[in-house]
Amino acid sequence: MNLRSKLFGNTGIYLGANILNAGIPFLLLPILTRVLTPADYGTVAMFGIVLSVLAAFTGLSVHGAVGVRYFQLEKTELAEYVGACIGILVISTSLIFLLVAANGTWLEGITGVPSDWILVAVVLSGLQFLGMIRLSLWQVSGEVKKYGVFQITQSLLNAAVSLVLILMVGMAWEGRVLGQSVAVTFFGVVALWWLLRDGLLLFRGNWRVHYRDALKFGVPLIPHVIGGLLIVAADRFIIVKLLDLTQAGIYTVALQVGQVISLVTSSFNAAYSPWFMGKLSKPSEVIRRNIVRGTYLYYVLVITCAVIFGVTAPMFLHLFVGESYRAAGELVIYIALGFAFGGCYYMVVGYVFFESKTGVLAFITFVSGLVNIPLMFILVEHNGVAGAGQAFVLTQAFSFLATWWVAHKVHPMPWLYAPKANR
Repeated sequence: MNLRSKLFGNTGIYLGANILNAGIPFLLLPILTRVLTPADYGTVAMFGIVLSVLAAFTGLSVHGAVGVRYFQLEKTELAEYVGACIGILVISTSLIFLLVAANGTWLEGITGVPSDWILVAVVLSGLQFLGMIRLSLWQVSGEVKKYGVFQITQSLLNAAVSLVLILMVGMAWEGRVLGQSVAVTFFGVVALWWLLRDGLLLFRGNWRVHYRDALKFGVPLIPHVIGGLLIVAADRFIIVKLLDLTQAGIYTVALQVGQVISLVTSSFNAAYSPWFMGKLSKPSEVIRRNIVRGTYLYYVLVITCAVIFGVTAPMFLHLFVGESYRAAGELVIYIALGFAFGGCYYMVVGYVFFESKTGVLAFITFVSGLVNIPLMFILVEHNGVAGAGQAFVLTQAFSFLATWWVAHKVHPMPWLYAPKANR
């Protein structure tokens, strides 16, 4: 198999795995929105947000260093490096568990999630870390089939256990959260076993050097992760604080429906990015102009599709979700447009990565998150749950435009004259 065939084959597997992985929770919507109340769905959504927030701190984002060091270390030394990262995970997760236990009542008040379930989320965030290390090593070693099967089977187990507990046992939101907990726990243990089986985990060697190197890599990424969370997670916290869990549940359904746009744009980006990076490595004026023209065409297509999808959503949504979630249809236009701007962001962020200016990118993400919070408060207070969708659009547009401006500064492209130039 030649390099090009392998590249396209691997891209296809990744795309298929990502689509199936994202599609399974989406396909649960018609069932869950007919058996769970909006308040129950809101609690499920808040548990997921809490888990995402905790994951930014358990492990201190050092799992990303493993994929980089794969190309720089011998196998035995890499195994010792993985052991040091898991040591960081154990220490950080234990500290966060104690911190959450000491502030459980306060955290329950701002999240709407019972304090004992927040403690469960701390443990799950640590187990997720193990899965991310295993997936990262498969990705860099080119074992894409194992990568895809691991992701998809975890989602299937999550869905299956959730449906059994809700439909057969009669649980409410607890059944959905318990299904997620079972899947994450099982596959966290499997990931740990697989690392040991493949000789990729050793708790010895020069762990102090590995420990410092992993922290040096991971800790600076935390502001970037937090900024992203402020954009995608603050909305549910603010809705719960200013409105209630019922409105958070309705908003979450709108997010999941509007995420169809994100699924399309992220899948396109996964296929486009390798080609794009290759062209930037050997640019010509013709290629530069064609990239710019293609980018503008993409902007028009993705925003037009988002508008059409958002406008038609209220007409068909009641066929897909339960009647008590009908109000979500009016929010889809905002969510779809927000994800469309996210797709436009993908088209320019590659220039920043190409020039290795990730520090500037982290700054933009963090500032976007900070902008999102007061914007969300103001618009939700004035416009109710629709204000959360409006703030989402504005924040995504700000992040896209700021990144586009930086991209042009670090890697100038013919944005103004290419569309007018003769072919």
